[in-house]
Amino acid sequence: MKITIVLLSLLTVFAGCNTSKPVATDEQIISVLHGTNFGHCRGYCRKDVVFYPDQVDYFEVSVDTARNPVKVENFKNSAAWKSIVDKIDWNKFKDLNESYGCPDCADGGSEYIEIKTVNGTKRVTIEFNKEMPELEPLLTELRAQRKKLLEK
Repeated sequence: MKITIVLLSLLTVFAGCNTSKPVATDEQIISVLHGTNFGHCRGYCRKDVVFYPDQVDYFEVSVDTARNPVKVENFKNSAAWKSIVDKIDWNKFKDLNESYGCPDCADGGSEYIEIKTVNGTKRVTIEFNKEMPELEPLLTELRAQRKKLLEK
């Protein structure tokens, strides 16, 4: 009887000491960035919204940082993360080209989505405010979240 108790105790201790971590896959998303850029503008030409599991960071960046210092705002928002991540088809996204159309040609602007995973980063750039069926429904969700965030 004592041997059974000792064996069960040892088994419990060893089972509790399993320190192996779950294996990461390239589908574990760390952040999602949605940004716009206008190369020939004055003032704040690049505007990025970076979504994380528990917060959102908003950046406005100028070519002339002496006159226009970088603006940063932080928001707590986990609901945005879930609604965005639910729209990501990583297998489809990772196979897209880096660029479509002629982003920022004739200062038409560019728009980009960058997804960072545990194994690297993938960015896709398109012409500003253009439709891109290959990026749907993610692009629509990012635009909606961005608008909602900046209206506050």
